[in-house]
Amino acid sequence: MCGKVGLRMNTNKTKVMRNNFASQSPVNVTLNNVTTCIEEVNEYVYLGRLLNHNNELELELHRRRRAAWAAFNNIKNTTDALSCPRIRAQLFDSIVLPALTYGSEVWTFTQALSERVRVTHAALERRLVGISLSEQRQRNLHREDFRAQSEVRDPLLVIKKKKLGWAGHIMRRNDGRWTRLVQEWYPIGEKRPVGRPRMRWCDSLQKEISLFDGENLETHWSTIAKDRMAWKAVIRDHIR
Repeated sequence: MCGKVGLRMNTNKTKVMRNNFASQSPVNVTLNNVTTCIEEVNEYVYLGRLLNHNNELELELHRRRRAAWAAFNNIKNTTDALSCPRIRAQLFDSIVLPALTYGSEVWTFTQALSERVRVTHAALERRLVGISLSEQRQRNLHREDFRAQSEVRDPLLVIKKKKLGWAGHIMRRNDGRWTRLVQEWYPIGEKRPVGRPRMRWCDSLQKEISLFDGENLETHWSTIAKDRMAWKAVIRDHIR
């Protein structure tokens, strides 16, 4: 297919990752009468995000934390020279925070993973202000007091806003893209495995956004998301 439009595949950079439903036969590509077997991998970086066979987020969060520290080290001399906390916070939020939260629209967040993001951001925040962890404890500075001093944005609220914005965007699509189809797809004749199921991307939306009458579901979050104005009101109510 690449050859039909004038493109040539680089077989050294092309990898194959498959799930349990795919055929296990090797993938061979023939170019100029030379057949090459494409290497099979369990993880790869696509559009700046690490994807893996088990759809685990921990490795990607580790990459995001390293990227945030690298971004902060690049502007450390500038932030140290700034005397205005508001300008310093704006610089931090425009450079370091996007590196930490890149791709968070599609993260499936658990309490443990969200705590790792918060801890990493708190360490960066202390370096921004110039206070060590021991000094913070000695002065008995709580998170709210420290946030008032640094004036930076809450990373968990930023991630939540990005996720809500993306959820509304995909549910209002009507062009048949898989991003909406996969949310509305229910397998027939299949059940989730026994035991506590893994948290899915939409589980937090189901719990926080959907409207219930007692134990009965009254309005699903996806129905609310299809109304742009109603969804904007939901974002305003949850991001304060």
